[in-house]
Amino acid sequence: MKKDPLHEVTMTAGVRIPAALLALTLLLTGCSSAGPWFGGKEKPEDEKVQDYVEPKPGQPVGLKQLWRTGVAGSPDEYFFHPRTIGLTGEAVYMATRDGQVTALSRPEGDTLWETDLDAPVAGGVAVDETRVYVGTLDGDMVALHRADGKPAWRVPVSSSVASAPQVAAGKVIFLTLDNRTYALDAASGERLWVHTTPPESLVVMGAATPTVSGRMVLVGYSSGEVFALALDSGQRIWSTNLTVLGKRSELDLLQDVDAPVVAGEGRFYAVNHQGRLVALQPSKGTFLWERSLSAVRRPLLADNRLYVSDVDGSLTALGTEDGIPLWTTRLSDGLLTAPVMYRGRIVVGDSKGRLFAVDPTSGRVLGLDHLGDDLFSDPVVDGNNLFLWTNDGNTYRFE
Repeated sequence: MKKDPLHEVTMTAGVRIPAALLALTLLLTGCSSAGPWFGGKEKPEDEKVQDYVEPKPGQPVGLKQLWRTGVAGSPDEYFFHPRTIGLTGEAVYMATRDGQVTALSRPEGDTLWETDLDAPVAGGVAVDETRVYVGTLDGDMVALHRADGKPAWRVPVSSSVASAPQVAAGKVIFLTLDNRTYALDAASGERLWVHTTPPESLVVMGAATPTVSGRMVLVGYSSGEVFALALDSGQRIWSTNLTVLGKRSELDLLQDVDAPVVAGEGRFYAVNHQGRLVALQPSKGTFLWERSLSAVRRPLLADNRLYVSDVDGSLTALGTEDGIPLWTTRLSDGLLTAPVMYRGRIVVGDSKGRLFAVDPTSGRVLGLDHLGDDLFSDPVVDGNNLFLWTNDGNTYRFE
């Protein structure tokens, strides 16, 4: 049995806790449910997660591995490689925990270039037509030339860059650990606008990538607030709060919105890890419906359904019109990745190295592979290809 990592964390004002650390703690200490930690409330006995039984679909997921390239080793215990990778028609881009940014050839997986940022990275990368963008825990946003990885510009910001960046309308948009959203000019790094909310005394070390919908930027903060900001100016359009009231232990104070807001089908969908999933009216941010569900990964919106990987290791499908749960399948005793739709099936991985294929209509597990690498990064689908970036430092391309 490994040592409980929370025994090594002092839960006092100003503490930053790695996002996956809380979930791993539950696994290492044998808790039956993540609900009390992430949701702030004990579940009734009849709702508690039962002892885990691994699904046995009797067949693999059915993916053909085209290549596998080792980029780095595993980071130190209880640390994680940034979970967001970049993808173009020619290359795959990823950053390691210690700040190495690598471009791999998409066809063969060969290394095209490597650049060392000399600073650790938490959020991940974004790519546009000419540059690769990545933020450091030392408080810099860095742009590299996509062709060769050479620096284009490097701009200091107020604190650690906590999210992967988003690139839209010539802007690089990202969150810092002190609850600020920055928009920089993608070509020059010039600061265009900053939106600020008061910092929290206790936060998860990470933040959701901003979501751009039309002329709005949707961001979630560690306070539990979700803001819609004007893309051009950063001015507030509306805000709402997902805070769950209840017990006030220090862990209950963690109200972070760590899953990116999802936009589509005339609604926005937001979830925090204290147990609140909501559908929002886009122009005003008012609640259309809400459900008690805790998640730290981006939900999947497809065919009038919202699929959510919760912190208990279950995948749930809800109707987008009313939020009524349609099915829930317990997949894992680990932390699930975000679900993706691939060839008509839902594919989702977990921190124990499993990869699942799930029927989107019934929730039945159709296939299971034991990859062997811990999966904390979300799968990426592009056409007939599925890409994985693992915490063991390996990149995979499947079809």
